[in-house]
Amino acid sequence: MSGDSLLASKQGSSLSRFFQTKSVNHSQGLDSPKNTKFHQLYKFELEHDVKRLKDQLQKETALRALLLKASDQSHKIELSHTSSLPRGVQELLSSIVTMEATVTMLEEEIMSLHFLLIQERNERKLAEYSLTHSLSPPNTTDLVKFSKKKDTLRRKDPHRSKVPRSLQSCDNANELSKEMIRCMRNIFVSLGETSAGSKSSQEIVPFSPTRKNASSSSSSTWWSPSEHSRISKWVQSPRIDIKKNSDVLATESNVFDPYRVQGKLSWADIGSYRSATEVASMSVEEKRLGYASDELWRFRHLVERLARVNPTELSHNEKLAFWINIYNALIMHAYLAYGVPKTDLKLFSLMQKAAYTVGGHSYNAATIEFMTLKMNPPLHRPQIALLLSILKLKVSEEQKQAGISTHEPLVSFALSCGMHSSPAVRIYSAENVGEELEDAQKDYIQASVGVSPRGKLIVSKMLHCFAKNFVDDSKVALWISRHLPPRHAAFVEQCIHRRQRWGFLDSSSSKCGVIPFDSRFRYLFLP
Repeated sequence: MSGDSLLASKQGSSLSRFFQTKSVNHSQGLDSPKNTKFHQLYKFELEHDVKRLKDQLQKETALRALLLKASDQSHKIELSHTSSLPRGVQELLSSIVTMEATVTMLEEEIMSLHFLLIQERNERKLAEYSLTHSLSPPNTTDLVKFSKKKDTLRRKDPHRSKVPRSLQSCDNANELSKEMIRCMRNIFVSLGETSAGSKSSQEIVPFSPTRKNASSSSSSTWWSPSEHSRISKWVQSPRIDIKKNSDVLATESNVFDPYRVQGKLSWADIGSYRSATEVASMSVEEKRLGYASDELWRFRHLVERLARVNPTELSHNEKLAFWINIYNALIMHAYLAYGVPKTDLKLFSLMQKAAYTVGGHSYNAATIEFMTLKMNPPLHRPQIALLLSILKLKVSEEQKQAGISTHEPLVSFALSCGMHSSPAVRIYSAENVGEELEDAQKDYIQASVGVSPRGKLIVSKMLHCFAKNFVDDSKVALWISRHLPPRHAAFVEQCIHRRQRWGFLDSSSSKCGVIPFDSRFRYLFLP
């Protein structure tokens, strides 16, 4: 007999007993001992039925919740919690788990193959370009000779086969990631139009969130409306005398300033960034393409070695240096494969497509930045922050173990997305990654920060948002000045105090001028 028919028969018997009881009550009287005992027995049976029905309802509700959770892709099914379920349901959930794992693996494999396909196409285009732009068009015999010569060079060229000793013996994760950065840097520099400390590509961008009316913008852009309303222009703080402060400020306009904007005075010494190599555009000259093709071939073999690296076995510092290098190399590789994105939305889409297989798992750029390196959503780039709040990035348990254990704020100054406001790319080592990250912060602050002609501190949006994680908005200027070299810090504090003496006694005197994030393509490479 089925459960429903059994329940119906029990309910029927209970009802029949109930009507029999009522008839007995009328015939024998309500207060007889026999009637009271019968009522107690009937009450017990009803309570037992209610309890049984509640248990059955609870099981059905739990089963329904589990099935709904299994149909939701954002939740992971734990088979250990399904032992109390019917056998058929257990088999169904087991099949769902197996299918999800298979689908995830196939998706990762498709993304990896698609990325390699784009890379192969680019290398073919480079080879075709070299052939079609040669001085004399080759005939069929020449093409065969060219192909044989190319294969011979690949076998014999010491530059192509040159791999660090540590990589020849074993797949040292950090040495591998460092070599990938060196190789990708060589490719970008070979295709780039500028050289170390170049000024030719610098474009002075007016400081304005909308970048309109650039020709009419002046140093008054740095003044807040409240300052203009309270103090007339002739009584404003006087302009800084650059010549009297030549030990701190640059006296020549052609000095290399990688973060130059209109209305910002450059430092005489920008620190390590003065020796940075800037790549703001790419060239397709035949010689450059030939060298880039060789380096791409070499880089591809380095990427293949990533599959043999087990990041879960690395220490915290080893993971930190490894993933920073891998992220920067992956973004550069993605730009070569897919092109440079024009908007933050396209950049985030690119970050989800570009992926490497590391230790048997696929890691895309978004996963590395926000899951593996545990970076917070970038407040200076609200579109990406919004996308991260909507889209939930998913990684496996083993991928979680491959990431760093705690959030490292200074990683903000190590990751470069190849845009004008991004920090410079440098190579990080597991032995000194802590000191190298501190240097990255110090160098970026010294290179990007400046002052207006009237002494207001000018900072990038990225740095401003970073500083507000530690101090209030009114104290950001002083916080940043304490990360500058002693002479620069003393000069900035002197400017703040002078603005206060000239009548800016409220908190606005210590606030900064903030430069919006500049998403134009540009890479800076430090030696």
